[in-house]
Amino acid sequence: MKIQFIKSVFILFGLLPGATVLFSQETYSLRQCLEYALDNNRNLKKSNYDREKAAYARQEVLGSLLPQISGSANLNDNLKKARFIMPNFVNSMLPPSAQDPDAEKYMIIEMGTTYNANVGVSLSQQVLNLGLFNVLEIAKTAEKMAALGVEADEEEVISQTVNLFYAVQSTEYAVTQMDRSVELVNRMLETMEENHRNGLVRKVDVDRLKVNLVNLTTQRVAVKNAAEVQKNLLKLQMGFDVGNPIDIQAIDLALFEEKVKDNYESPFSLKNQTSFLLLMEKMDMVKLQKKSAVYEYMPTLSLMFNYQYNGVSDEFFRGETNYWYPGSVVGLSLRIPVFSGFSRRYKISQNSMELQKAREDAELLGQSLNMAFMNARIKLADMRNTINLQRDNQSLAEEVFRVTENNFMLGLSSMSDILNAAQSLVQAQLSYAGALNDYMKAWVDLKKASGSIRDLLTEN
Repeated sequence: MKIQFIKSVFILFGLLPGATVLFSQETYSLRQCLEYALDNNRNLKKSNYDREKAAYARQEVLGSLLPQISGSANLNDNLKKARFIMPNFVNSMLPPSAQDPDAEKYMIIEMGTTYNANVGVSLSQQVLNLGLFNVLEIAKTAEKMAALGVEADEEEVISQTVNLFYAVQSTEYAVTQMDRSVELVNRMLETMEENHRNGLVRKVDVDRLKVNLVNLTTQRVAVKNAAEVQKNLLKLQMGFDVGNPIDIQAIDLALFEEKVKDNYESPFSLKNQTSFLLLMEKMDMVKLQKKSAVYEYMPTLSLMFNYQYNGVSDEFFRGETNYWYPGSVVGLSLRIPVFSGFSRRYKISQNSMELQKAREDAELLGQSLNMAFMNARIKLADMRNTINLQRDNQSLAEEVFRVTENNFMLGLSSMSDILNAAQSLVQAQLSYAGALNDYMKAWVDLKKASGSIRDLLTEN
């Protein structure tokens, strides 16, 4: 019964949501890391907010081209009615015999009613406003620039994530290789301790090997900690909770060797460069801003319609003095710029200079991107040679250590030879791991320089 109860408990825990997290942890591939980063990177989220903001700004400008309708209502209590002073024409209009010679020359007349109110609606519509239409084009261009900004940030996130991913892989590979070295030295130490007990090896040689093993173990721990630091940087780049552990897929040397042997290079084209496309949109923006200055010379025409319903009364809208009447007006408003003190002319000249600067920037950026592509090709070719040399050097160091170990057992090599061979092996392993990382960085740089960085989204 007790065994059956224990089995039931384990089955229950296995069915609980998240129970698998307690027993296993998902290993992230490169594609999974990239997908997670594109969904959760904080800076990328901000860029997407800017794109949405630009879309709303374009809709705001578009809304200003549609009819603008507003309503109004007023209620006034004229506590003191307006009074007007005017000649006493009433007395002068009387027959001479009826006129009062002592009448005031001027008389005071109270105007208006105690209460007045109105309710109305007004409508205005732009009929001809080239400047406003141009603002709409500016808003559209700004939206395109925001979209390209998101693409540029996505490419940067992809590049940074891939570099950190491969850095973790190569460092963890170095840890694995150093584990082998520790195992080799530890196995040799056990053999030497046994030989020392049999009087075949000096104690000082055993102690020297122990010191070497401690140093090697300490070095391995430092490399392992470096891998953890790189993992934390990767998690921060991905938008992953830095407090949670993450496992990265181990490096596939066979797949890596295929990349080293593959001499395919992506062609270079400015049409594939997001930064160049973004600069082209900026140039269009400058052109539109120049048009805005030109359109300030153009007349504008708008349509206006207004309808009101007015009411007046000496009592509060009742009684014999309560009157209500409608009123409406429709019209066109034409504005023609005549003279602005030459300010518009100088504004156009400033925009012309900005356009010239943008063209120079485009030429410079095109040359810089082409140079970056050529340099990336050179660096990748150099790293291809380096990785081949470091791979062969690691294999040679392993063979040297094996031969030196056998010779020591036969009395043909000294302890110094063993220690030197062990240190050379560790250095060769670290150099090869570093070459792995450097090659992958060069490979990613070439992808980025050729404008094909998004191809990495299909990597496993």
